Amino acid sequence: MFSVSKMRKLTALPAVAILSLALVSGCGAKEASGDQGAVKTQEAGTEEKDIAKDAEKQQAPEDKPEDKAAAGSEASGEEDPINEIFTLGDDDAILKTGMVSDVAGINDQSFNQSAWEGMKFLNLNVGARVSYIEAGSEAEFERDLDMLTAAGNEICWGVGYKFADAVLAAAKSHPDTHYGIVDYAYDDIPENVTCALFRAQEPSFLAGYIAARVSKTGKVGFVGGMDVDTLRAFQYGYMGGVALADRECGTKTEVVTDYIGSFEDSYKGMTTADSMYAGGCDVIFHAAGGAGEGVIDSAKNNNKFVIGVDCDQSYLAPDNVLTSVVKRVDVILANISVQYGMRDNIGGKELEYGLAEHALEIPPEHPNYSDEIYDDAMEVRGRIVSNEIIVPYDETSYNEFMAEE
Repeated sequence: MFSVSKMRKLTALPAVAILSLALVSGCGAKEASGDQGAVKTQEAGTEEKDIAKDAEKQQAPEDKPEDKAAAGSEASGEEDPINEIFTLGDDDAILKTGMVSDVAGINDQSFNQSAWEGMKFLNLNVGARVSYIEAGSEAEFERDLDMLTAAGNEICWGVGYKFADAVLAAAKSHPDTHYGIVDYAYDDIPENVTCALFRAQEPSFLAGYIAARVSKTGKVGFVGGMDVDTLRAFQYGYMGGVALADRECGTKTEVVTDYIGSFEDSYKGMTTADSMYAGGCDVIFHAAGGAGEGVIDSAKNNNKFVIGVDCDQSYLAPDNVLTSVVKRVDVILANISVQYGMRDNIGGKELEYGLAEHALEIPPEHPNYSDEIYDDAMEVRGRIVSNEIIVPYDETSYNEFMAEE
């Protein structure tokens, strides 16, 4: 629990300020997974100080009875190593929060990396102690969440819908700890869990609108990681934007879709995109996590356009990335963590974020398409925010959208 003085410090920076300030963060260059050297942090009323990585690493308390992960590994005779916790900040921080990345790791230049940027923002600007664990496999998710809990984190995050079972199990095992999950909501949300959802269809609609306006072949593509509801929101939002551009411009654009069944297989992402480009697509939108790097490589190799996801991925291929659907996982983790620290009543709730909350966006920089198209896309954005356009997110809502005159 926080002391009164610490609570006053935290409440001086409300969640709305975190939302605004976090827009300066991003997930461009990769984190160093080895020796990172010194990381700097600023605490209120103190001079800037260096925090060496080696001094900040924490090991799981393997010899404690409550560490059931270690006990289970020892009992089974398996040599599965306990994953390492990397931490920034002090144990007496006003807020202690941690995250478990999925198997793509925090260097995925996508979803997980954005989440860690949000954590680092909390450390630098709120004085929070922040931690991450990189899961080696999905089987380790629950154990890693237990490790974060044992390390004293007050709110622990599972980054992505694949953590659904692990977060639910951890919440039941540790009722005094709060948990957050991104991109998933339970039918019956436990009181110590907050579910964060994105209206990913909204910026995807803008991406589709831009893609159709830019396309010279009248054929664009979509490559998804896994065929699940979360990813279908990207697909059908994108298809809706293409349809709106066709209505406005009197064009007819075909959308080719494919789900590759992976967020890590960049080779499969590349070969799938190669096939789409060879088949006439000149713009492909990928929502495939780390596997999307292969789609971007294909765009470079074929001198075509690609639309990035989660982060502004233009730095990976400045001449080929048309735009990106930026999913501000950093903003969401920072906001909800601060809300928890302020003791806002967020337990057992599903919190949803979209364009109106500035948690999703497309970058304002657009060197690969015209100002006219960007301005028109921003006009469409305004119509989405005002609910003039109801963006499709699945097959049913897409069919309803297409039936409109």
